[in-house]
Amino acid sequence: MKKLIPFFILSLFAFVACDDDDDKSVAISDKVVEFIQGRYNGADIRHAEYEGNGFLEVEIIHDSRMKDVYFNKADEWVYTSWNVRPDELPAIVKESLVAAYPDFVLDDVDFIERADASYYEVELKKGGAEIVVFVSPEGEILSSSTGEPGTKPVISEAIRAFIKGKYPDAVITDFGNNVNGLFEVDILDGGIEKDVYFDSQDNWVQTDWDVPVSSLPGAVTSAVASNFPEFIIDDADYVERPEIVFYELELEKGGVEQLVYIAPDGTVITQ
Repeated sequence: MKKLIPFFILSLFAFVACDDDDDKSVAISDKVVEFIQGRYNGADIRHAEYEGNGFLEVEIIHDSRMKDVYFNKADEWVYTSWNVRPDELPAIVKESLVAAYPDFVLDDVDFIERADASYYEVELKKGGAEIVVFVSPEGEILSSSTGEPGTKPVISEAIRAFIKGKYPDAVITDFGNNVNGLFEVDILDGGIEKDVYFDSQDNWVQTDWDVPVSSLPGAVTSAVASNFPEFIIDDADYVERPEIVFYELELEKGGVEQLVYIAPDGTVITQ
C-alpha cells in the first residue's frame, strides 16, 4: 500500500491544481500523471489544457525549470520542451549556428525532448527576417520541420539541394503546404524575400518575389502603356519558372483591376 500513496497524492494534486487554475484547465488522467512521475521525478504539476492541434499540454516545474509536456489524444507522451538561456547552449551548438548563419542573431532557445531524439529549437533574427533552426546537442544542423514537432511537414533533402544549387546564398526562413497544394519555401536571398514552390514530387514549379514598380524594365512599362492605356501598375512580382521568366503585374483603372503577364523584353504573354 505504501507504494501507491505517492502516486495517489500526485494524481489528486494534479486534479486540484488544474481545477483551481483558469477556465481552460482540465483534469488529467492517471496515465499522464504516472508518466510524468516516472520521467520527471519530483515534478510539480501546475496546469493542463488542450492545444489547437489536439495535444494535451501539461505545465510542470522540474529541476527548477518550467517545462511543457505534450500528450496525444490517447494520453501518450509526444514531447517535452523548455526554455534554455543562450549562455546554456553547448559551445559546439553555438559554433555550428555561427558557421551556418553568420549574420543572424540568436533570439530564443528551447530544448525539445522526444522519445527518439532530443535537440535545440533556436530562433534567429536578421533585420526583419526570423528563422527557426533545429540543432542536435552535438552541433548538427538537423533537417527538421519548422514549428512544433509533428504539426508541420518536413522539408526534403531534394528541396534543400535544389535551393542550395539555384540560390547558393539563400537562407530558408519558413516552409509548409499552401492552399494550392504546392509546397512553399520562403527564403531570404541577397536581402530579397522570395517564395519557392514545389509539387508533390519535390519538383520545382516556380519562384516569385515582389518587385518595386519603379525598378521595372522600360520595355515592360512601355508594353503596359501601349497595350493597357490609362491603366496604372499597382503591384509587380517577378516570376521564375523552369521554362520561362516574366513579370506578373496588377493593373488598375478606376475601380477595375486586371492581372497581366509580361516578359522582360516587353512581350505580353497573356491579357
